[in-house]
Amino acid sequence: MKTKITKILMSLLLLLPTTAFAGGADINFAASLTNNAFKDVVRQIGMASAYRGVAPAEPQGITGFDIGAEVSFVDLDTDVFEFVMEDAPSYLAVPKLHLRKGLPFGIDLGLSYSQIPDSNIKLIGGEIQYAILDGSMATPALALRGSYSTLQGVDDLNLSTMAADVVVSKGVLMFTPYAGAGLVRINGDYTGDNTILKSTLTDQDMTETRVFAGVQFSVLLLRVTLDAELGDNNIYTAKVSLGF
Repeated sequence: MKTKITKILMSLLLLLPTTAFAGGADINFAASLTNNAFKDVVRQIGMASAYRGVAPAEPQGITGFDIGAEVSFVDLDTDVFEFVMEDAPSYLAVPKLHLRKGLPFGIDLGLSYSQIPDSNIKLIGGEIQYAILDGSMATPALALRGSYSTLQGVDDLNLSTMAADVVVSKGVLMFTPYAGAGLVRINGDYTGDNTILKSTLTDQDMTETRVFAGVQFSVLLLRVTLDAELGDNNIYTAKVSLGF
């Protein structure tokens, strides 16, 4: 059984980066882009690219390890993205590889990498999570999570995010529901060579709130996690991973 689960997950990990997800497209800025529209683009790309733990608050433990593949479906405002993406879809699928490792003292570290097929969009991110409460049969787990992400591959845009979240969870049999909220700091600036846009677009720095909830289902080494982040642009994520 464990061997079969391992084969399934490894096949998914190998196929995910090259799967042709609908909506993959290059980001290129139109000369008609206004500064207000640029602000909206930075906000939406920032929230879409911000790191997501997609995990409960319980610490992995010093021997804990979780490796998986996930995909997020990001709700896009097509009226805004028509300035930066040809045939912008209403939802953009973002595949990702995700790794988490437990350390002593209730600390977890995480890394993620994403490359959207047929697109110049690449994302790299990392997290550190500290469990204030480990959780027990009777009490929930509570954790603080800090994270960072950066956008790569887009010549016209330099963008990075920093986030701080509070996460609470409580396991019930094979299910572990969780919920959280936090702040996302977004920094973005135009780096293209269009002289009009250089003189029009200003550097953007903003702080956004996010609220999310999900549930993790575990059988043996297999973990399936569903996550929803609600806001101006909803983001839905599904992850399949091996964890122990």
